[in-house]
Amino acid sequence: MKGVIMMKALKKILFLLGITAALAMTASAQRNDPKKPPPPKEKPPVVTPQPKDPPKDPKKPDKPAYVIVATKFD
Repeated sequence: MKGVIMMKALKKILFLLGITAALAMTASAQRNDPKKPPPPKEKPPVVTPQPKDPPKDPKKPDKPAYVIVATKFD
């Protein structure tokens, strides 16, 4: 009878030791390591917007929007 009680107590002690060891290992794995600073960023390229339509030449007359073609059939 005494041996059975001793085995149950030993089983509980070994279980608690295993749980404690597992928790200690997971806690040490989550330790914060010193982080390296990120490399400095390069300056982004500067984009200057160009005008969409070039200015019209005032000497040139505007083209007509459409042309009417008339034909005569005899």
